[in-house]
Amino acid sequence: MANLFLTRKCNLKCPYCFADEFVNKENEEYTMENFHKAINFIKTMPGERLGFIGGEPTLHPKFKEMLDYVLKDDEIGHFIIYTNGLELHKYIDDLKFRKVNMLINCNPPADLGEKRFNRLKENITLLKEKGIRNFNLGINLYSKDMDYSYIFDLLKISGNHQLRFSTALPNSDKEEMDDPLKSFMDFKPFLFQFFEDCIKNEIVPNNDCNAIPQCLLTPEDKKTQLKLAMLSKEYRVPDTITTAHTCNPVIDILPDLTAVRCFGLSKYMKASIEEHKNMENLRNYFINQIDLYARLSFVSEGCNACKMRMLNRCGLCFTYKMKQCEKIKDYILENSYSYRVLDAV
Repeated sequence: MANLFLTRKCNLKCPYCFADEFVNKENEEYTMENFHKAINFIKTMPGERLGFIGGEPTLHPKFKEMLDYVLKDDEIGHFIIYTNGLELHKYIDDLKFRKVNMLINCNPPADLGEKRFNRLKENITLLKEKGIRNFNLGINLYSKDMDYSYIFDLLKISGNHQLRFSTALPNSDKEEMDDPLKSFMDFKPFLFQFFEDCIKNEIVPNNDCNAIPQCLLTPEDKKTQLKLAMLSKEYRVPDTITTAHTCNPVIDILPDLTAVRCFGLSKYMKASIEEHKNMENLRNYFINQIDLYARLSFVSEGCNACKMRMLNRCGLCFTYKMKQCEKIKDYILENSYSYRVLDAV
């Protein structure tokens, strides 16, 4: 998956923002020249999935031109727009094509305010009235105190039985980074109540990333997961709750053609796409510089011998592991250098 970060502008200030390093810090956005360069670079990997992100991508002044370009390019298959949904009414006639997919992230009314929440509701209604079905709703669970009941009302309007969710990605400046397993245990009752409410409303929650580690689950928790798996079969949508989670690189490309391996890890490493000959080369670069070391890292002593961790199926976000990851990387590089010197002697 490769995403173009069309603009740093956003019309919201989400308390959990995963791209807070970039959003609303400057007015930088893609020029059409860099847009074409990035698209051509992504196409060096046949079948690579494309996404438009931000900020809020629909705020880019040439969003329609960019959308038209991708729609007309036969080398690009289905692509996805990650949006907060507030501006979709402006592009409603351009969103009807099957090639377009949308993930509408729905924030609580308390965060949006009444006026914006009503506009979000109106735009979801408009999509439904226009017969546009190629969209899903999403929610970020970022606080044990948040009221998520609104999402079930929006899902009824949309007619969808599938909901993308994520426990909000960690911010590397926060203290809970030091003990993520404790943070997950504290959050777990809220999360499983959310699952039970999804079941009552006949909604299948699809975990995007940062899944709760299997080692924290009780037999009762697993029964709830089994109910969700059965519901996913009923509505013929993917089961992402009982399946093992693997963290694969998502490449996000900024307007200046700098790339990061997802924004959760943006503070640790960046690379220019112009320094790499193709998409595969760039992805392998991030795997070699981040993933290989992150998979050796763990957040507690109990994780050391865990098979799920060693198979990269723990589900725990790599961001939690980066402090140890940096130490392991430095240790391996220092020792490999020592061995090379000894070999040369």
